[in-house]
Amino acid sequence: MSIQEQLAQDLKEAMKARDRLRVDVIRNARAALQQAQLDASKQRYDAAAQEIEQRFAGDTAAIEAALNALPTEQVSLTDEEQQQVLAREVKKRRDTADMYRKVNEQERAEQEEAEARILETYLPKQLDAEELRPQIAALIAEHGLSGPADMGKLMPILMERFKGRADGRTLSQLAREQLSSS
Repeated sequence: MSIQEQLAQDLKEAMKARDRLRVDVIRNARAALQQAQLDASKQRYDAAAQEIEQRFAGDTAAIEAALNALPTEQVSLTDEEQQQVLAREVKKRRDTADMYRKVNEQERAEQEEAEARILETYLPKQLDAEELRPQIAALIAEHGLSGPADMGKLMPILMERFKGRADGRTLSQLAREQLSSS
């Protein structure tokens, strides 16, 4: 079952249960996914239109005909793209919660955290620090890195390896910790 299908099913259940928070979060998540889908469709259409304009440079009739022949249906997002959208939504809420804490708005921060937890249920399980430490240490040894100066070399490797399974902030903190001790 895709994320969008799961969201639709969970929305019905939350509405029946009159769980207002969950309904709002799911609706916002579905809206974010729909916007991402529209953006992806627009980008693909714009890229195709630009390629057509280059191919038929100067021939406006051919350009017009080719543009009219372009498909205009929405592009479906892959599961990975859907997960990226929801991960961005979780990050937004975590960042907003941090901002609320800085201005002593604890109730609003807790609201944002609750929304982030709901969204996280639609994402793959995130690795925690204890699971990441040995893997980061192995990557440091494998690539022969040592000292804080190698942070710039290590982070792209970590981001690629743990994409979607670990938060960038956590990876950065653990990498800095590991490199400082080596």
